[in-house]
Amino acid sequence: MGALWQDLRYGVRMLAKNPGFTAVALVALALGIGANSAIFSVVNAVLLRPLPFPNPEQLVTLFERNLKKGYDQNAPAAANYLDWRAQNSVFTQMAAYGGDGQYNLSGAERPERVAGAAVTANLFPLLGVNPLLGRTFAAEEEQAGHDQVVLLSYALWKERFGGNPGIVGKSTRVNERN
Repeated sequence: MGALWQDLRYGVRMLAKNPGFTAVALVALALGIGANSAIFSVVNAVLLRPLPFPNPEQLVTLFERNLKKGYDQNAPAAANYLDWRAQNSVFTQMAAYGGDGQYNLSGAERPERVAGAAVTANLFPLLGVNPLLGRTFAAEEEQAGHDQVVLLSYALWKERFGGNPGIVGKSTRVNERN
């Protein structure tokens, strides 16, 4: 143990004699540790941590591939999804997520552009999640003319509607045309 303390004292004396080298060494160590921490945080969040759903290892994403048209991974067309769902004998359930879109939200307050997605009614039950308030979509709301229901994200509910629980069941305008 005495040799360790002697080596440490010697190392500190040498670093004190060369402040320029010490500064460069500390900066290099700080950058290396910072980069390593950042990369691990991303890998942990993206690859190592499981998805926040029951049985995340059973979730699969399906894409269409059409190299002639330049689509290596493309979301399937609605008709293809319906065919896949009708002929499915492999998966317990199938749901569609209609990509990230932009929608116009208007009403009593200022109009606003918000991010959203069109999804099938069974997406939330498939993922095993429930809304904080209200309900998810009903199967009949997938039919044309009955698709007048939206689910608000928590952030939009808090920001736009002040976290008012009375918003459930109320009307709001989304992509309305005059």
